[in-house]
Amino acid sequence: MWKLLILLSLIPLAGAWAGRHWFWSRVRFEGMRRNCETTVKDLRVRMGLPGGRGGNETHAAALGNAVRECGLALLERDGDRLAKARVKGAFLTRALPALVGVVAVFAIFSKRVPAGWAVAGAIGVVAMWTLLRLTGMAIEWRAVARGTEELRATRALKRLSDEEEVIRCAKASVWSTVWPF
Repeated sequence: MWKLLILLSLIPLAGAWAGRHWFWSRVRFEGMRRNCETTVKDLRVRMGLPGGRGGNETHAAALGNAVRECGLALLERDGDRLAKARVKGAFLTRALPALVGVVAVFAIFSKRVPAGWAVAGAIGVVAMWTLLRLTGMAIEWRAVARGTEELRATRALKRLSDEEEVIRCAKASVWSTVWPF
């Protein structure tokens, strides 16, 4: 039975990985080759948000990711509760696999739960969280639209072709948020 649970849990994980690879990885590698001469920090400031730390990247993939994040921040500032929940859930997305792994390891070593069920439970929890992230992609698309609107209004980039590439990377970066690893 636990083997069936593992197989069923791997379906959303494999789908999220395939979607991220197909829609985000290819576009990201192409965007990393394009220098837009504007840093992420400058882009955030021009969009009316604090510069944050770091943010010295100038390639289109980093700027596209920043446009999506700025769109989420702008939606949150406008009072959108779903955007606020999405921002707060991003941390849990990175911490959840490690936390579940630690719990599974302790469950196996304490011999309270059979190893197969501990692994199946861990994979199942991560798969459920991935499904929740997949169902929440609509707010990410709205954030990209809001960030794109603000990017075009501020004319933060010098060339129109750079702007189009950054927007393309921003749309693709939505897929980077669903894969929990």
